[in-house]
Amino acid sequence: MDKCIINPELDCIGSAKVAVLAERVDRLEEWRDKSSKFHNDFYDWQRTQIARDARLDEQLKTMIADISKVLAWQESQQVKPAKRWDAITDKIIWAVLAAVIAFLLGRIGL
Repeated sequence: MDKCIINPELDCIGSAKVAVLAERVDRLEEWRDKSSKFHNDFYDWQRTQIARDARLDEQLKTMIADISKVLAWQESQQVKPAKRWDAITDKIIWAVLAAVIAFLLGRIGL
């Protein structure tokens, strides 16, 4: 290969350049393959992240709905003692009134 194709008695002046170019072409093809693999891996990762984000969004929606239910239940439970206290005070007032009326009726003699 070091000899010229046209005149085999002469040295080939382009063989060194061809070797350099062949090496550059090999490196470029290797870089292209690595770049292609990187892009494919990156896009696969990106699709995975998008799917994960969609799942997280659904979980957040479910959690928000569950938290709303728990808050509504908690508020209703907090209202119950107030209603119970109101009922107890009403009964105490009626009991005191009944005692006062009974006392007055007892004084009158009925």
